[in-house]
Amino acid sequence: MTSATESGGVPVVDHSRHGPSADDRTRALALINRQPKQHADASIVDWLTRLCRALAVDLGVKGAAVTLSATVGDGEAVAAASSSDSRAAAGVGFTVGEGPAADALLSGRPVLVPHLGGQLYSAWPGYTAAARALGLRAIFCFPIQVGAVRFGVLSVFADVPTSLSAQDLSRCMTMTELATERLLDSSDGGHRDRFEPDLESALGIDSEIFQAQGMVAVALRVTLAQALARMRGHAFRSDRQLLEVAVDILEGRLDLPDDRPPT
Repeated sequence: MTSATESGGVPVVDHSRHGPSADDRTRALALINRQPKQHADASIVDWLTRLCRALAVDLGVKGAAVTLSATVGDGEAVAAASSSDSRAAAGVGFTVGEGPAADALLSGRPVLVPHLGGQLYSAWPGYTAAARALGLRAIFCFPIQVGAVRFGVLSVFADVPTSLSAQDLSRCMTMTELATERLLDSSDGGHRDRFEPDLESALGIDSEIFQAQGMVAVALRVTLAQALARMRGHAFRSDRQLLEVAVDILEGRLDLPDDRPPT
């Protein structure tokens, strides 16, 4: 890693034709295997968690996380993270509905942000404010994809402005490919929307958000997308996590007002 102010540009490492080398993969797998297992059965969530920790240690950064999405544009659920702080950082994008992970998932290309809050990233005002409040100063997001099919993002977080060297970038892309392969191996019959039970359980907490989204859509007679936007707006204004707002809606403690002008 290098200081963001010292970097002369964004390094480019093209893995699109040949992928990581055998040596890159061997090294990455060795780093993952050095991380202690959380459970004896070595589940997919445990393996992804160890991957995130290995990458964070290797790069000397604050943390890393893997988020998954059933549909591009519907937000991501955190599947694994190197720490609780990294899990919270990965959840910011879904709460506010914008950010580098969402852009990486939409474009299918890495999104590298060496200085979060710089003028280049003013397109994400909500994300930038929330992420900086968590101490994030740089973030690098790599889409998890097979061809044109994208279903997740590997994100790396730093607490100081910094840039990825060509070697750092290569290592991130190697870890992204390994995560992609492991997720595909864990899927049910190769379908990306059905995974091992422990992974589905890890992602299932966000089902409360989708249930609340449906309730708001019915109550306000708006589309699901508009309902989610209302929930995100309330979460942002009240400085709360989107999941907290969803739980309050489900348990009857919160009714979002219909602020549309009368027709």
